[in-house]
Amino acid sequence: MRRFLITALAFLGLASQAMGQERGVISLTSENDLFGGTDRNYSNGIRIERVSPADRVFPVLREAADLVPGLDLERIKLHQGFALAHAIYTPEDISAPVPDPEDRPYAGWLHVSGTVVARDAKTQDSLQLNLGMVGPSAAGKFVQTNWHEMINGVEPRGWDSQLHDEPGLELIAQRLRMYDGPGLPFNLETDYGLHYGGALGNVRTYAAIGGMARIGFDLGSDFGPPRIRPALSGAGVFDPHEELGGYLFIGADARAVARDIFLDGNSFRDSPSVRDRRILVGDIQTGIALHYKAVQVSFTYVHRTEQFVAQDGPQRFGAISISIAR
Repeated sequence: MRRFLITALAFLGLASQAMGQERGVISLTSENDLFGGTDRNYSNGIRIERVSPADRVFPVLREAADLVPGLDLERIKLHQGFALAHAIYTPEDISAPVPDPEDRPYAGWLHVSGTVVARDAKTQDSLQLNLGMVGPSAAGKFVQTNWHEMINGVEPRGWDSQLHDEPGLELIAQRLRMYDGPGLPFNLETDYGLHYGGALGNVRTYAAIGGMARIGFDLGSDFGPPRIRPALSGAGVFDPHEELGGYLFIGADARAVARDIFLDGNSFRDSPSVRDRRILVGDIQTGIALHYKAVQVSFTYVHRTEQFVAQDGPQRFGAISISIAR
């Protein structure tokens, strides 16, 4: 962990390169249900990531990619990314010292990520490995309690009933293919994308499919803004070709969920959990991304369907990201 933080800070000090050159990207993403007017379910997530310039990857990754059928390394650019992320999940009533047994349990999820991205102009394949800890060692109680104290919010009182410590693993794969849409007046560009993939691990196991559409300028600068999984993610790649650009976007993602530790509880110990978890879950998202030179700022508003029968309606939250190509 210490080595990762030192590496991330070192990348921050690198000088910017000229427009149009392949650069690495550092991004910060924050997701919070404050934008949806609630404080429950997926309450908060934060992720900082560094993605390498094209083809500046560990030699072993390039050798492994060369063995994958369908990946033409003369056509496809390879990137590697490393990230640190934290997420908090809570029931609806955080003021109750004894949480409602029908509601979702308290949980924190602290993890590091390694990502490999293979892309050309229209296709992006990503493989992400998350390793970390679910439970008290993830410091969810510390983060939420101190944050609420700073903003004079409701004191969360039920963290003593959170999930037990459990090492967490997720292996997530996704393919995203973009297609050109019709040209519009004022040089407006349009495109749309279709994606499929899934995750395997004791944290989450699911299959996903969905799509999105965009309208704006310099759409080739990325495959969508960065997000925190299980949401559709642009995988942190950002390569602007124009000084000024941006787009509006709308998308949807459907997931068939076989396991979700934040609802099903610990894998090998008795713990709080929900009854009647829904197998099919969907996200509808819309937002805006703008960039000036090497800096991109995006906002995404997400409507997530109910994840268990006793949940009091769908969840709504927002995601803000800042990406810098360096």
